[in-house]
Amino acid sequence: MFKDLSDPIYGFVRVEDHELKVIDAILFQRLRYIRQLGVAYLVFPSAQHTRFEHSVGVMELSTRIYNSLGFKDDRLMRVVRLAGLLHDIGHPPFSHTTEVLLGSRGHEDIGYKVIMGQVGDMLKKEGFSWEEVQLIAKLAFKKAQDDSEKLLSDIITGEFGADRMDYLRRDAYFCGTSYGFFDYERLLNHIELVEGKKTVNLSALRALESFILGRYFMYLQVYFHKVVRILNIHLLEMIERFFGSDYFLNTEKLMTLTDGDILSVALKYPQDIHVKRLMGREHFREVFHTNSKEEFERAKEDLLAVYDPQLVRFDSVSKKVLDEEIFVSEKGKIFPLKEVSEIFSSLKDIEIHRIYAERSLKDDIKSYLAKRGYHGKP
Repeated sequence: MFKDLSDPIYGFVRVEDHELKVIDAILFQRLRYIRQLGVAYLVFPSAQHTRFEHSVGVMELSTRIYNSLGFKDDRLMRVVRLAGLLHDIGHPPFSHTTEVLLGSRGHEDIGYKVIMGQVGDMLKKEGFSWEEVQLIAKLAFKKAQDDSEKLLSDIITGEFGADRMDYLRRDAYFCGTSYGFFDYERLLNHIELVEGKKTVNLSALRALESFILGRYFMYLQVYFHKVVRILNIHLLEMIERFFGSDYFLNTEKLMTLTDGDILSVALKYPQDIHVKRLMGREHFREVFHTNSKEEFERAKEDLLAVYDPQLVRFDSVSKKVLDEEIFVSEKGKIFPLKEVSEIFSSLKDIEIHRIYAERSLKDDIKSYLAKRGYHGKP
């Protein structure tokens, strides 16, 4: 027995009966109310998509990558699909934006605990062994131990795994940008297993480069957008104002919380400055940005010697072009991507440092920084 779910990215996603029971559980349904990109919808209005549809998409794409690698074990494929489906089960409200409130844990730690608990009990009733439940949790959260497990985990969480490929296409689609679109069909059709590694055949090099460039520009133009970043800061300040900084530390409580729980409280206090900054377009404005950490730190020190710290905010973000090595294959041999791609070898890691100011002081502080010789580096 199965059900087809309509999806704007893949057309239809077929869901088996045991998967549907997981999807219908309240623990998973909660993801319908957690936006994929936090408060980015305040900048990109159509970015209203959630962790729910992304998780279903990762399950679908995990299957396609599994098949592309030539695996034939249907039972193992069920495990991989569930790992893809459940990889984001532990996300807090507003996704990655609020992850800093989880203390020493991450959403992966919470998700692992949930799978090994309530979800695991559900899967055992569906005929899965305890060993299979453990494997699902390990594959979903990069806790694989041997090479065979790491290869399966890479299908979901790898550099060009199902998670990244789905969120890139889905985020681009709902943000209304073209950066995240790449020839994913060609990429999928040319993924192959060589020397025990997931590789891309050299004939699909341009599709692979397009994927990497798309992700690179999505970080620059969407994820690290200057207004998105300051709104993230204001969101965290608002949560601390109304809930306290340790509100997300209780795992059981966290698994009942959604974006709406946070916003419903905030909307009761429309005159509160934290609410106005986040939801009333009264956010701080960017007054300076640079790629130089040294220049940023000097400008920060100079500003704080003159201006009240409550009137300025500071933000630093960075992202490597690749977090892990990608291998390209040709005639049974493998090569690091940087050896065969001129485009990749010329890309620099992203590093952006920004200073924001209370909007009425924007021009004043920009003028002050300019007089002190800070002009920023594009």
